[in-house]
Amino acid sequence: MLLKDNEEKRNIAWRTVMTVTSVLIILIVVFFAVKLFTSNPLTGNWENTDDGMKLTIKNNGTMDIVQTLDESTVSVPVDYTIDMEHKRFAIHVNEEKITKQAEKTKDCSKQELQDIADVMEGTYGYSVEQNVLTLTDSEYGSQKTFEKSGK
Repeated sequence: MLLKDNEEKRNIAWRTVMTVTSVLIILIVVFFAVKLFTSNPLTGNWENTDDGMKLTIKNNGTMDIVQTLDESTVSVPVDYTIDMEHKRFAIHVNEEKITKQAEKTKDCSKQELQDIADVMEGTYGYSVEQNVLTLTDSEYGSQKTFEKSGK
């Protein structure tokens, strides 16, 4: 040991190690607390087992609705806002994004993409229990359930 015979230097080194370790532990706890309480609980891939509709919810306020039509799979980009305090999830259709997607996708028309987006457009109350997302339509009270998928 380098500081074998010097008790004072050993105490300083020990205090320094303990201070650095304590600061690191505090920073890690703060990081996980912020991540746990401020992250979007809906981010990820969700699948409706009834009709096969899939939602890919991203952290940046965009979402893809994936639907299978006539043996082809189409993806419709939409925007969303989330109010975590009141547990509200609002889906907004963006005409420009649908037009761009229709130009990329030769399998279906702009109107078909619009129809898929219109099915999900609206404001929902949301609930996440285990791996099940329940969206309750604020206006009519109808519910849509989605299971979290691993992709």
